[in-house]
Amino acid sequence: MSVLRSTAAAGLAATALAVTLPVSVAHAAGPAPSPGRARAVTAEVALDVSLLNKTLDVPVDIALNKVESPAHRADAMLTAKVDGVDQGRPVTLVKADVGKSTTRADGHGTAASVQLVGADVHAPGMPLTTLLGLEALSAEVTCPVDGQPTAKVTSPARITVLGKSVALGLNGPTHVEVPAVGSVDIQFSKRTTTSTTAAASALEVQVDVNPLKLNVAKVTGTITVASVSCEKPVPAATPPASPSAATTAARAVTAGDTEALASTGSSGTGTVLAAAGTLLAVGAVALRMTRRRRTHARRH
Repeated sequence: MSVLRSTAAAGLAATALAVTLPVSVAHAAGPAPSPGRARAVTAEVALDVSLLNKTLDVPVDIALNKVESPAHRADAMLTAKVDGVDQGRPVTLVKADVGKSTTRADGHGTAASVQLVGADVHAPGMPLTTLLGLEALSAEVTCPVDGQPTAKVTSPARITVLGKSVALGLNGPTHVEVPAVGSVDIQFSKRTTTSTTAAASALEVQVDVNPLKLNVAKVTGTITVASVSCEKPVPAATPPASPSAATTAARAVTAGDTEALASTGSSGTGTVLAAAGTLLAVGAVALRMTRRRRTHARRH
């Protein structure tokens, strides 16, 4: 009987392995959807102002006319309140005939732009002295959904630094030294683009001035004029294909294998009949072997 049981168990295991086919479907996770971003700032001021008596250090960190997608802002008088300078009254840092910052974000992509016309840029504590005089300039970036991001800067037709007319270098910073006042370094048109982003600034101005008799000891830092950036939208990922097709295919393969085991159909009934046939054949062999052993024992 032990031979019969072992043989029957082996037959059942073989039948189970023949009709069992696990199906697994993997789904790759795509990037998270994003509406994209756009940012435009008329002027970013990061200065350190030291008063004449050096009893007070005033950090000035301000973004003027800053907008983020989607938005639009226009202002010809860009003021900020700087504590410790001009008795705490608002200080006009940028004055322009036209000062406009615009951003856009929609189904076509994102974009940002800044336009300045007839602009004067002042440093805190120097209300009567124009640090930069700009006739006209602009910066613009675009990040289309189905295209390469772009960055564009239009050079100012005319620029003055501390009242002195200068010509901007296109391949490096322009250094301007003004006796008894200080120095200014101007970098024109910084632009960067990647496959998904773009950024540009029309002017980046390094300031180190020490004017006399203006109630300010020293002004150092950076002023960035017309700064824009954008990031293209990421659309929602296409839903993965339904696993029903893969499941149907797997069932077809299972049915085909079953037909090889049973001579009738490809249903579960055929599988049961095949298994039963296997067990009957195994049982017959085991019974025949047992009878032979008993006959042999009687003879001896």
